[in-house]
Amino acid sequence: MPSLPRVITVDPTQNISRIVRSATDLLGISIIQVDTPTGADALEELRHSDANLIIMNWELDDEIQGLILALEVKQIAPQTAVLILATEDDPETVDEETDGEPPFVYLRRPVDIHQLLRVFIAGLKGENIIEAARTVANNAPTVIDHGPLPPLNLQNARAIIKQMLVDVGAMAIILSARNGEVLLEDGAPGYLDRELLTKALIPTVMTTIEMSPLVGGQAQTIHFYDGDEKDVFVLSVGLHHFMCVVYDGQAGGRQFGSITRYGRRAAQDLVALLGASAFLIQPSETPQAAPTGRSTTSKRKTATTEVQKVELELAVKPDEAPSPEPEHVKLDPIQNFDLGLFDQMLDASAADDMFDLDRLAEMVNTGSGRKEISFDEAIELGVLPNLDGEGKK
Repeated sequence: MPSLPRVITVDPTQNISRIVRSATDLLGISIIQVDTPTGADALEELRHSDANLIIMNWELDDEIQGLILALEVKQIAPQTAVLILATEDDPETVDEETDGEPPFVYLRRPVDIHQLLRVFIAGLKGENIIEAARTVANNAPTVIDHGPLPPLNLQNARAIIKQMLVDVGAMAIILSARNGEVLLEDGAPGYLDRELLTKALIPTVMTTIEMSPLVGGQAQTIHFYDGDEKDVFVLSVGLHHFMCVVYDGQAGGRQFGSITRYGRRAAQDLVALLGASAFLIQPSETPQAAPTGRSTTSKRKTATTEVQKVELELAVKPDEAPSPEPEHVKLDPIQNFDLGLFDQMLDASAADDMFDLDRLAEMVNTGSGRKEISFDEAIELGVLPNLDGEGKK
């Protein structure tokens, strides 16, 4: 079984330690994390056991500065990746101190959360963290069609936002969509320009869609902006919405725990309202120009008529020929036929009586209506069967 990656943090304020734990929670990975307050403790820990990544502050309480500690770490363990996570009061770059490209990554807060995650993942895997830090900076922004926004029940969403405001104790919470529209707000958002805040966060929030296949599954992100007057947490709600949680500038740094617990739970409740569409990307279909002079109804009728016509034509198979009519039987005429034979067989006067109504009535009246016949006569007439083969004498 492969061993877990080891990460050493060097920060007397423990802020970096909380950031690393939040990152591992978001990524859903397990690590061995060792938190040290001073550079001397970090070097002692590194001499006893290897580490995949060391994340340190620029300013430390002991005599060893962050820059000096980073260089000493690279001398003791060249394979260990080093990340300096500076604050706003620290230098913007370290080019002058290192006389060229440094052997570590220097990021100054507020940092791009996706760039930080790239460096963090590369350090855990033993990859080049310097190249990972350049990935975001060198990529040109691309315009991608992410389709329409999924519908959201704002009444139910408002109840979730109100409960979250009580749980995290923030000044205000703003729920926005990726198109820059502010959907809901609660608390006291008047201290901050909500429209400007939403528009400024859109590029960062949109990268969640690109990061999802890299980290695997349905990604959830938490951004933190630490300022003198305001501290802002940004939580993703699926791929199309996000929440801004605003604190006073002196209180936000202590709220990582409550945001991770209650903020993520509220984000998951909102995702449940959205359903499967929260992580579904449906690019808009290109509209097709409708032909002039024909309505949609007429097109449907025409299509139906054509289909029916095809079915009728296919019902008659071309290979089956219609059955020929039976031929009339024609007999050859009798040569030298004498019609006078009928005169010999039939009495002409009797034939005339057949059509005389008076003669017929007389025959009916004089007849008894009953005639007795013998047994032999019945056989001859076919009334009884001839069982012996010949009539009785």
